[in-house]
Amino acid sequence: MLRIVQVGVGVRGEDWARVVCDNPDIKTVAYVARRLNVLKARVREFGDEGVPCFDNLAKALEETKPEALLLVTPPEGHYEQVMLAFERGIHALVEKPLTEDLTEAIALVREADQRGLQLMVGMNFRYLPSHQTIRRIIKERQLGEPSFAQFTYLRHRDGKREDLNKYCLTMKQPMLVEQSNHHLDLMRYCYDREVESVLADTWNPSWSTYEDDSNVSLLLRFEGGLRVNYLGTWTAGWNKFDFRWRTDCSGGVLIQKAQFGDLHMAEFSPELALTGERFKDEAEPLQPVKLEPVEPFVDDTRALLAKFVEAVQEGKPVETSGKDHLKSLALVFACTEAAETGQRVEMSEFYQRYSIPRAWL
Repeated sequence: MLRIVQVGVGVRGEDWARVVCDNPDIKTVAYVARRLNVLKARVREFGDEGVPCFDNLAKALEETKPEALLLVTPPEGHYEQVMLAFERGIHALVEKPLTEDLTEAIALVREADQRGLQLMVGMNFRYLPSHQTIRRIIKERQLGEPSFAQFTYLRHRDGKREDLNKYCLTMKQPMLVEQSNHHLDLMRYCYDREVESVLADTWNPSWSTYEDDSNVSLLLRFEGGLRVNYLGTWTAGWNKFDFRWRTDCSGGVLIQKAQFGDLHMAEFSPELALTGERFKDEAEPLQPVKLEPVEPFVDDTRALLAKFVEAVQEGKPVETSGKDHLKSLALVFACTEAAETGQRVEMSEFYQRYSIPRAWL
């Protein structure tokens, strides 16, 4: 049984506590948070009253001797917290992003590599049935070769809500670092190819609750010539959430209409362009793709956690490893650079500039 210490019991921490309690291969030996009185109250809500609570991570690790650290805290403290675990030979599962500094992230990946420890980043959206299915359809070329795509995520996320983390209000590039990070990772994963270059623009609407840019517009060029237009915001002018991810391929189109599912596809019939109405909405029928039912943030987290346990116990590599996450995180920082300079950023040059080893790419 894998002994873990969980750090952080906020909104996302509650999801993690739930899936950990449901996993028979894991035992939580301690919870850690800054405010001990709040922590103890939260642990009672989880039904884990007998589990020790600490407000000091070093003390928790020393007294409980865990094999793994589950880190569900703001990214600003991740470097010190993960390094503390690594120095004690403890594996780490960390909520994204790994850090807010690319150099620190590289250092953590290198440390895990040198010590032979598992470092997994919580990119749980990969494990949703919709994204597993998109990846399979693209990989099997069921609709031919993907050529271009459009990914839109339009949401008014008022950072002042009581049930939302507050650190995003003051962080640099909150949308790009905290939310688009997921989307960039999904594109890399589902298309099974890397980004070669990026053009970017970011800005902050006048009614934004965030100090820095909450709007992101990207043009991504992937290996094989695939282009993706991306528009994401946490400061929409409408409270209705709008998610749409469309991928056009040589043999048809794949469209995800909701964040956690609602996947459709249509097979392309070129001859239909020569008949019928000039601007007919959907000449080819758009067919729903059958997906397994899912409880968002729980089932996908459960699948990710199972992969982590397997990796630690059997020494297997993990999909969302620190090394793999570096490519998504580097892309986030390359987008920031492209927005600041107004220039296209070539990822091969970007990796070289940050001395990211070729073996990791």
